[in-house]
Amino acid sequence: MKDEIIQFLKENIIGKTLLTGAVYKLENGILEGVYNDKMTFSNLVTTENGFKFNMTTVTQELVYNLDDKGARTTIARDYTGTSVFCYELAMRKSTKQITGYMRCVSTTVQDSTMEAVVCGIFDVTFDGKELKWQENQLLYRDNPVGEDKYKPVAFHSKVRFYLDNGKVIFEYLPTLWDISPDTLEKRLSKDDYPPYISKEQ
Repeated sequence: MKDEIIQFLKENIIGKTLLTGAVYKLENGILEGVYNDKMTFSNLVTTENGFKFNMTTVTQELVYNLDDKGARTTIARDYTGTSVFCYELAMRKSTKQITGYMRCVSTTVQDSTMEAVVCGIFDVTFDGKELKWQENQLLYRDNPVGEDKYKPVAFHSKVRFYLDNGKVIFEYLPTLWDISPDTLEKRLSKDDYPPYISKEQ
């Protein structure tokens, strides 16, 4: 499966540019985020047992405070900037399964919540048409809850690459968990993020 995935990435994903747009609400509707990005995949490197590649995002993400009528007022957070993420995966000799990780390598985003955050990748499948995996964030990261306030959270997500009429689609389906920083116990968050669908233009 490893060689087939590498060939799929070479032929269909690497070098492509995709666009994303999404709107989400936080903290029982007192915050609203507006997310847009331009995403490119590059630097595919094969190793003895696996492969790695980068994803670069040029992002405009603003989180607004909302008034009691749901109208946007002031900007609570500005996560605009460019970030580079590294994906590294390998075939395990013991199970013949592919596992790996994703992490942020560099970013120009001010007050970034992705510094020193790592996501474990598992349940990797490829049927010749779709490349899928699950991506669980280790430990926790910060999520805004208001002016200069944050809470510990972790994203567990489903990821899918596929082609639609010859164009690449990158699908990211996040589930947010509130995390107890002392015990690392997780509880499903009330904040519900939408699917992030990135499409080649």
